[in-house]
Amino acid sequence: MLRLALLALTLAACSGSVDSSDPGDSGESPEQELAALDMLDGKADGASMWTLVGTGVAYEQVNTGHAVIIAYGGYTARLTDSASWASELVDAKLGAEDVGHIFAVRGPRDPAYSAREIGNSKLRHFLATLDDSGPIYVVAHSSGSYVAHELFEQLEAAGDTATLSRIEYHDLDGGGTGLTSSIVAELGRVQFVYAHDPAAGYSHNASTAQALASDYAPKATPFEVTVSNTGCHSGATWCLHDVLVTHRPHDPSTFDLALDYTDFAQRPVTDEYFTP
Repeated sequence: MLRLALLALTLAACSGSVDSSDPGDSGESPEQELAALDMLDGKADGASMWTLVGTGVAYEQVNTGHAVIIAYGGYTARLTDSASWASELVDAKLGAEDVGHIFAVRGPRDPAYSAREIGNSKLRHFLATLDDSGPIYVVAHSSGSYVAHELFEQLEAAGDTATLSRIEYHDLDGGGTGLTSSIVAELGRVQFVYAHDPAAGYSHNASTAQALASDYAPKATPFEVTVSNTGCHSGATWCLHDVLVTHRPHDPSTFDLALDYTDFAQRPVTDEYFTP
């Protein structure tokens, strides 16, 4: 428990190096969020394929696949940022894995997700209306892991073990608050993922990912994403934190979710952790 409390403080420390306007909770109205998603689809006429499901949650059907991805962005990630990242994962990897349904979730209002403002309950009810034949890939970066764990808590409280068993969960350099042994036991698969650049070092929460994998073994496993030439400075753990999203983060010194979640030109999306 001490380790988890320290991690929450560590993730909170990143707030000192980001814009104080907090784009993770920009105060945009639902109409403004939908307009931004329209532009993401290149549709300025309002004919977006995205649907707002609940606070901070959007859904899009991209093909006839039966599988689902739910992408939880980290602190400061806007809804459009998470949507861009999720779409890139489908384009690069998961479309071939029969994923046809995307849920994008913006980052929490504060790094520890103490406000619990994201509409996970609406996401859960919407998810129940979809074809239930495919797996559910949940990817959560950084403090987005706390928001993902709230969804799992809700599913467990509702006795929905069928949905939990369909979930393949990838905690990307995040934390463990809200996760329990009983939840892990019900999930289909659990990975705690961290990054390593042989020249620059390890991502900020690598040791926590390793410890969580050990705590929840044998069900949970660690996964090291090894990428050379990330462009991160030696010891720049927050830059390496974003290697869980893209092989080449934009800022060699620290994280930049607004760019790293949206600009993948010559910067491949990180998807190695999706393994058989």
